Amino acid sequence: MMKVLIVLYSKLIEDSKFINKLEKEVSLLKKLIGPDSLYAVITSEMKHLFDKFPDLVFLRNDKETLLYGIYKGLRKLRGNDVLILDGKEAITKERILNFISQRRKNLLSVAEKCWSGVAVLKLIDLDYIIRTMERFVNEDVDFLEIMKLVKEDYGIDYEVL
Repeated sequence: MMKVLIVLYSKLIEDSKFINKLEKEVSLLKKLIGPDSLYAVITSEMKHLFDKFPDLVFLRNDKETLLYGIYKGLRKLRGNDVLILDGKEAITKERILNFISQRRKNLLSVAEKCWSGVAVLKLIDLDYIIRTMERFVNEDVDFLEIMKLVKEDYGIDYEVL
């Protein structure tokens, strides 16, 4: 079973089109993955999203950063394959289908040597990824760097899409 983790954090509130974009993406994800598999990590400033998105299961991002949001979401979704989406990234049906159709591997979207907002992580590798993230949740580290460390420390590979 695959779960979707939409990671929302403080910086996104500055974008006036943020809610419209999120509405489109949630609608798309409900069709592609199913309404019972959608989770969103939000900050305290985003409580207004509860009423707007009743299909989402909300988790709190206490540190209000992208990395902490991913960490918190992965801890909650242990026991599933997880599709992670950075709330700032624009997603398309094709991009999502491209990721979820290749379920047997960890996949990362990478641009300019940084993680670019979409990843699929296998259930079997989540504990190792979470354990590695615990060392960096208070730092400003790119998610790609975390995955490189997971590869170094545990030999768990990922592919770039």
